[in-house]
Amino acid sequence: MKKLVSVLVLAAATLFAAAVAFGAKPPAKTFVATLTSGEEVPGCAAATSAARGTFVAMVVDQAAGTVEWMLIANNLPGDIVAAHIHLAPKGVAGPVVQPLPPTAGAENGVIGSGTFSNPALVAAMQADPDDYYVNVHTNVCPPGVVRGQLGDHGPGTRS
Repeated sequence: MKKLVSVLVLAAATLFAAAVAFGAKPPAKTFVATLTSGEEVPGCAAATSAARGTFVAMVVDQAAGTVEWMLIANNLPGDIVAAHIHLAPKGVAGPVVQPLPPTAGAENGVIGSGTFSNPALVAAMQADPDDYYVNVHTNVCPPGVVRGQLGDHGPGTRS
């Protein structure tokens, strides 16, 4: 009887572990944001609908929180002075949580690329990408000219 109970407990534990393993979604490895002037908060009057950008980031080392990223932008008014990942939902301005230094002199096309390591930020972005956005700042639009939420085109649809 003891052997039968042990076998049943072991079988139940195995089934539970298998269900959890198959039901658990792996953390997102890729984040994408489409940046537009219409998403920026507050908006910049000098920006037209032609001002656009794309941010792509890939987690290359989950444990270390290492991310490789690239930022592309076009038709921005003024000179690019900064870019960042911010913490805030759509429609709300929020604090900077990760700088994305632009390449000096780059004004169209790939305006910045690099890596950063921040395991706490990576885990938070994977848990709720809708709470994070990327934007680009210019000397004409210091608060930001284009913006895009990570959750709009990120982990929910890509991995």
